[in-house]
Amino acid sequence: MSRFPVEDIRNFSIIAHVDHGKSTLADRLLELTGTIDKTKKNKQVLDKLQVERERGITVKAQTASLFYSFGGKQYLLNLIDTPGHVDFSYEVSRSLSACQGVLLVVDANEGIQAQTVANFFLAFEAQLSVIPVINKIDLKNADPERVGKQIEKVFDIPSEECIKISAKLGTNVDSVLQAVIERIPPPKVHRENPLKALVFDSTFDQYRGVIANIALFDGVVSKGDKIVSAHTKKAYEVNEVGILNPNEQPTHKLSVPYRPI
Repeated sequence: MSRFPVEDIRNFSIIAHVDHGKSTLADRLLELTGTIDKTKKNKQVLDKLQVERERGITVKAQTASLFYSFGGKQYLLNLIDTPGHVDFSYEVSRSLSACQGVLLVVDANEGIQAQTVANFFLAFEAQLSVIPVINKIDLKNADPERVGKQIEKVFDIPSEECIKISAKLGTNVDSVLQAVIERIPPPKVHRENPLKALVFDSTFDQYRGVIANIALFDGVVSKGDKIVSAHTKKAYEVNEVGILNPNEQPTHKLSVPYRPI
């Protein structure tokens, strides 16, 4: 982790209307980066709740750190797969606060839907880079050209910037990773400053306590450190730190990346 300069890091989310293929795209990105093996069983890998598996929808935002080589350099790509249903828009807004860009996925058959618009404006208001991705081009009734014109008309994003893919078949998904590197800026961080991090999600384990997902902006956090919530002013002890890859991988510490001289 410590060998990645800030210029080689990207933080991004996948947003879309429900059932437009966010989690399937996340599966393909995990496969392309070698994070998981390519098998037919890779469906909704990041969806861990039973209801998500049964219904085929994402209820809770899920995070994974991906390592990807491009142009002779290795990049660290931090991905958040967000829910698409309107009831979970707060989950989406919290996730976007930890990112610098988003993949806006649109179904090539259905086109722009209500939550597509809502999620776009969440990203727009947060001043994030938006990469439009037209998914499901393999469907019989798919019309990616029409959807591209829709995106240009509604969101004022040139249709030629849309990436046309089939997440199910893996068609052209490598172009999505390249666009993430080329179009999304790296985070702004300061290693020398005191610790500053944003808790954008959390879970509770009855044996381990609260497990917080954080975006680290400044400083360093290690096991055994005492940290303070800026909102409640309560102090906590850090029992463990690590990354999600997509399963938990403990590390010695988490620190903001260095800036090459």
